[in-house]
Amino acid sequence: MSKDRPPGSSGTTGADRPPGRVRASDLLNEFLTRDHDARITLGAIMALLGDRAFGALLLILSIPNILPVPGLSTATGVPMILIGAQMAAGRAGPWLPRRMAAVTLDRDAFLSVMRRAKPWAERVERHLCERLPQLAGPTAERLLGLAVVVLAGILALPIVFGNQPPAFAIALIALGLIERDGAFVLAGLIAGLLAIAIMAAVLLGLEQGATMVWHQFFG
Repeated sequence: MSKDRPPGSSGTTGADRPPGRVRASDLLNEFLTRDHDARITLGAIMALLGDRAFGALLLILSIPNILPVPGLSTATGVPMILIGAQMAAGRAGPWLPRRMAAVTLDRDAFLSVMRRAKPWAERVERHLCERLPQLAGPTAERLLGLAVVVLAGILALPIVFGNQPPAFAIALIALGLIERDGAFVLAGLIAGLLAIAIMAAVLLGLEQGATMVWHQFFG
């Protein structure tokens, strides 16, 4: 069961959110106010998140791919594939193997993107509230894990500008899980389908272009 939000809480938004409720901007604030080494490990990110569940980690890992930061798509995409698989398997919380937890991200680049994302997160979370709970509960979380595996797999591909659409979809799903907002989860799934369609069109175009070049020179 996800721990991003205390059980039994009522639907709230923005300013009327009960004290202690974790928000996306709170997560970003924690990263911006902590002291970090020159390289931030994925294990350190998980340690900072503590017992918060999948939504929080997916959000933090998806943000650098939305803005984006060059070179982070594989470093963040592969862990998200594993996280999605764990969601689908019904694990209570995320886990990374030692070698993956030791993967490092540049501190300055990572904190810079978190700083840029903070105003965006504050605006978005005003529209978050508990609704459509069947799309954001523990049962739905397993199916969402499969969606995350597919989207993170696309994100991890070394295709220029190909990581932003799936990362945006994952971020919407993550926000929906954090706030138990099924509407955001649904928006994330729709964005995910669009991301898959865009990537399929790109790959088809690349294949057709390569075929034309081959026939032109060797046909």
